Amino acid sequence: MKKYAFLLALAAVLAVSFSSCKPDDEIYNPKCKISKIWYYSNSDWDHPDVTFLYGKGGVLDSIRLDSTASFVFGYNKDKTVSNIVNAQPDYTEVIEITYTDRLVDKMVYKVDDVVRKEITFTRDEETTRITKIEEVYDKEFYESFMYQKKSKLYNTFLGDADAAHEWIQRVPTKDLMVHCTKIVTYDPGEKKKYENISKIEEFYPNLNQEIIHTYTYDMETYNPYYGLQYAYADMSGYYVNNVLKEQQTVKTNGVQTKYVEYTYDYSGENFINKKKYPRQFTRTSSENNIPRNIYILYVK
Repeated sequence: MKKYAFLLALAAVLAVSFSSCKPDDEIYNPKCKISKIWYYSNSDWDHPDVTFLYGKGGVLDSIRLDSTASFVFGYNKDKTVSNIVNAQPDYTEVIEITYTDRLVDKMVYKVDDVVRKEITFTRDEETTRITKIEEVYDKEFYESFMYQKKSKLYNTFLGDADAAHEWIQRVPTKDLMVHCTKIVTYDPGEKKKYENISKIEEFYPNLNQEIIHTYTYDMETYNPYYGLQYAYADMSGYYVNNVLKEQQTVKTNGVQTKYVEYTYDYSGENFINKKKYPRQFTRTSSENNIPRNIYILYVK
């Protein structure tokens, strides 16, 4: 599901690329707009995995994914994204986004107009950086998550539907709602508005489980999706530089039960401009050690 999380960042960039930027806005004006993305293979350039469709003034109208889904963007008067919709023949997914002072404070995920997940953000008063995230899930829905294999919107913008289904099935309580708390730590340094994330700790009290993500970065290349604070899946918009390594440790009752390491390679001359936004990169997981290539085409 990592590829869908990566797409979220792209979507958020393009959705707001036509807006002006002010210091306290979560509006990001990218140097380059993305046009198409290919995952894992360059053998079929005529059929990209992701295509971005623009309207008047270069505004992102929708994203076509795998020729099977179309994410349609709605906007507020201040040009922030109000909702993202995936309408399928048998169900409709919607993510509604709300703001305080143009800073994202909540995302609500609905299926057929029923709330199934809420995400609430707590910020540092001085830097406005997000420091804590509270997730609330509709337990009954995720236990029998019939959409988990095809919920494109969820997998793109909110995370891994399979993972949510798996852990909620193991929750022993009969509560209607279950929770996850995430604590976000940034790299030390100057007090910029946004910095590279050094660690994310996820706490699942119903399972006595903790998942710890730690990150190291390629300080010579730049993340083209940086500054997208509602790029929630994998926190893709929260770091200036590109991730070189992510280490994921799972602890249950304080004992390590799983460890996975993801590595990324941006080497070569495949950059779009002096900011070194990558045209392609390679991702490898320690679970299988198979390199996976992602190719990006930017709008000229």
